Parts: sequence; C-alpha cells; structure tokens
Amino acid sequence: MKAEQRVMVDGESLIIAATEQFITAARSAIAKRGVFYVALAGGSTPKGLYQMLATMPYSSKIDWSRVHLFFGDERCVLPSHNDSNFKMASEAMIDTLPIPETNVHPMPTELSDASEVAKCYAETMTKVMKAEPFDLVLLGLGPDGHIASLFPDTPALAVTDSRTTDLYVEKFTSWRVTITYPVINAARQVIVFIAGEAKAAIVNDIMMGAIDGLPVQRLAPQGEYYWYMDAAAAGRSAL
Repeated sequence: MKAEQRVMVDGESLIIAATEQFITAARSAIAKRGVFYVALAGGSTPKGLYQMLATMPYSSKIDWSRVHLFFGDERCVLPSHNDSNFKMASEAMIDTLPIPETNVHPMPTELSDASEVAKCYAETMTKVMKAEPFDLVLLGLGPDGHIASLFPDTPALAVTDSRTTDLYVEKFTSWRVTITYPVINAARQVIVFIAGEAKAAIVNDIMMGAIDGLPVQRLAPQGEYYWYMDAAAAGRSAL
C-alpha cells in the first residue's frame, strides 16, 4: 500500500499539521473505543510534535487519562541517558501533560539483556492492549531507509512471531529493541515523518523507483498510511 503524501512548506508547518492529525486520531479513538494507544518515535520532528502537544491550546484538546503512550523503538540505554527516546519524550511532553504515570509505558531498558527488554515489553503490550492494535504508530525515516529500529540487513526485518525484537546495530555499535512489522502494519494509522534537505535524495530514489527493498518500502499498513514531509525533504523549492 502506498502512503498518502502530505507535503508542508516548512518544518514548522509540518509539526503543526502533525499535531492536528495526532489530536484528531486521539479524539476519534477515544470517542469510538474509550482509549487511544500510540507508539511514539524518536527524532527531531517527533520531538517538535511532542513539544507542541504539551502547549496550550493543543494539550487541552485530548483527554490524556485515556491515552496510553508506548515506544516504537528504543536504544538499550538507561532512561536517564541522553540517547533515550523515553528521556526525550519525557522532557518534551510527558512531564508536562496531565497523563497518569500508569499510562506511560517505557521499555524496561534497565534490564541488562536486550532480549529480556524485548520480551518484557511485548508482555506489557499484550497486558495493556490485549489483542487491540495501535491506533497510531509514529515513525521517522533514516537516511538508509530504516523505520523504528528496523535496519537494513538485520534479522529484525524477518521477525513475524513477536510484537517486539532485539537487534544489534553494527554501525552504531549498540543494542536496540523495536516493534515489528506485524505490529506496525496492524495499526489503524501509521505516519512516517520525513523532514529536511538531507532526506531529499532517499525520497527521490524511492519515488523514482531507483531503489527497492528498503525497510520503509516493506511497510504494508492495513489502516491509514501517511508520509508527512516538508518541502525540502520532498525536493520542492516552494509549494
């Protein structure tokens, strides 16, 4: 399934549009099912989204007591580490919002073994969400085409029997834990954020069919699927 492309004039417009989309998704899920399950992403554009969600009037538009925050991937570092997606999201949004602590579900990276982190997080997802899919999965796009921590040429790409998996990313010399394709593809809505001129080359290669088999190209969401891009990433000088 191809993504619906939404191109904004600049990064600020992209964050505003993403914030409004997040709010719409949350309100719809809460109205229909009484709860909103979302998997957060790391990265600068998601950080801007979180910061905006934490400000008025946006923060007042969601019943945060009915929101459950998960993480699509995480580096196996302590929650206090500067590389932690949980720390970034906490400082940008979570610490400010009126969301119950029990509704925030960081990966248990204090465990010493990455496989245990993955196993425990899958159990948490099942305990909280039962068989329900995520209402929204947020993803960034790496310059190598990775999404979440689904990196090219890693065993994680082939995992289909678990909600999560651990992997070692050679080029970053680090262990990570990520949700898997079945979890992402089952989501009711998936948004990939792509911002900045540095992403223009890979976006162009994908659009022109000059490259194939990248992790992002292996996505097959069953629900709504969007690429939110700024003009620079989309290779447009103006809109």
